[in-house]
Amino acid sequence: MYSELIAEQAENQIKEQGRVIERINSMLKLEPIKDLLIAGDRNTFKSILKNTPEICGCALEYEPGYKNHDVFVYRHKDSIYFKKLSHGSIHFSTERLDKDAHAQRKSYWSNYYYSFSYIKQRVFSRFEPMYDSKNQFVGYLRLDIFLEEFTDFVNHLSLYKTGYAYLMNRNGILIAHPNQEIRMFSDIRKYAETKNIDYEKILKRATKEESGSGEISIDHVRFFVYFKHMPHTKWVLVVICPHHEVFDSIARINDLILICCISCLILLFWVVIRVIKRLFYPLKQFSTVTRMIADGNFNEPIPMIGNKDEIQELRESFVYMQKRIVESIENLRISTIEKEKIEGEMRVAQRIQERFLPSIPRISKFHFSLYARLEQSKAVGGDMYSYFVKRNCLYFIVGDVRGKGIPAALYMASVSTLFNYIAPRKRTSSDICNTINNYMSDNVEDDMFITMFVGILDLKNGMLSYANAGHPFPILCTREEKEVKFLEDSLGIPIGVMRTMYKESRYQMESGDMLFLYTDGLTEAQNSERHFYGKERVKKVIESNPCDTPQQLVHIVLDDLKEYTGNSHEEADDLTLFAVQYL
Repeated sequence: MYSELIAEQAENQIKEQGRVIERINSMLKLEPIKDLLIAGDRNTFKSILKNTPEICGCALEYEPGYKNHDVFVYRHKDSIYFKKLSHGSIHFSTERLDKDAHAQRKSYWSNYYYSFSYIKQRVFSRFEPMYDSKNQFVGYLRLDIFLEEFTDFVNHLSLYKTGYAYLMNRNGILIAHPNQEIRMFSDIRKYAETKNIDYEKILKRATKEESGSGEISIDHVRFFVYFKHMPHTKWVLVVICPHHEVFDSIARINDLILICCISCLILLFWVVIRVIKRLFYPLKQFSTVTRMIADGNFNEPIPMIGNKDEIQELRESFVYMQKRIVESIENLRISTIEKEKIEGEMRVAQRIQERFLPSIPRISKFHFSLYARLEQSKAVGGDMYSYFVKRNCLYFIVGDVRGKGIPAALYMASVSTLFNYIAPRKRTSSDICNTINNYMSDNVEDDMFITMFVGILDLKNGMLSYANAGHPFPILCTREEKEVKFLEDSLGIPIGVMRTMYKESRYQMESGDMLFLYTDGLTEAQNSERHFYGKERVKKVIESNPCDTPQQLVHIVLDDLKEYTGNSHEEADDLTLFAVQYL
């Protein structure tokens, strides 16, 4: 039992570290970041390694035929290096490839290996399949982690006085062992042969069973052995403890259990004798009353008992039960009323959330025209937009909180309030993003973040200053050039993940130019065949339907979305559309 607790402790340690890596994976699959990774953007790869100290390397191993090289960035001696590696006809390294996972296009963890050429340490990797916007398999995103990050805790596990634990793979190769002398053998079989230990039976069981136990003899001393497979990896945790230490502990526990059992038996015998003498007659009365209560006569009086003993306590229990039944019926009536009250409060919460949005979703003055549309998948949600005019500049923001419901709505309200307070006091869009991100990263502990696009439009000359915090790329429609394109030159991580510095970008808008922003509720909407709407369809719809006003642009996209998904299709996420035109 103690060995199982030790193994469970180790399993929880590896699960927790594995969840950290999987959370990083989920963030890297956000659409704008994913597109840059597939394109092999050097700065994006370096930024990932710089901002995630948990990993020591990041690579995109392309499927043969998609590209003739792999992209790899790694950390070595406090420096970050970027490489393009030719893979030729061998697209994934054999020592890390899981053939079954690759055939099924699944995520998986590799075996550990030594990176001789680059990282120069023992590492193992997390592989995540990647698909482009056309749902074509591109290859695998690989995150490399130092092996010691997952194995250092093994040396600190202790069992009784001299017991210990170690890690090996399913072939018996040692991964971590607290004994330096044994660690020099690398293969546990070699150590067993040196000590003449019959270890082969245990090793065969460890490769086939998820967990188990057995016994071995080392230098004429008997040892208990417990083994368990670890999550995310193909490792086996082995716990070893001397036979005599286990039995000494069991003997002490048995003595204590024996004393407790004898005491309980004596007490039980005395109680039974007392109860039998006074039990039968009152129980018959209680049986009759119980049947009447079961038939619905909840207010039937309970017979009085003269003696103040166990039967009296039983009567009081019946009285209490009767009272609780009546109260439960009353509580059921009240809970029904409360449910109706909660539904009313949710409707009030929706109206309160709407007050955080600008009161006018359409405006045309001060040399610009603007129109916005927000549709929530629940009564309250996490999408937001806001704007105001100050010092001949239009300040605007569009954001999407990770999640739905009340938590996302509260997070949205915090960001909206911060923007309305901070924006007039900042000179650039990047300053606004930096201030909001620093506050949300330091003060919000929940696993939540928001993708956000912040823009400042100078109404005198049409100069647009903007910063993108992990939000889908906006679309720019130019009147003179009659061109529709994405603004893709600025992208940072979402707000609230960690402290970072955001980049400001600028674009000179001409009279009649329109900027269209949206949340992923648009691009990730699905039709009956579970196909995504996608950002390329958004672009094609706008190209095919030239618009004169922001309101026309929003309604054209929204009408096409409803046609694509079907009018009765339930929305999977909150949806925000926002268009602004410089006049």
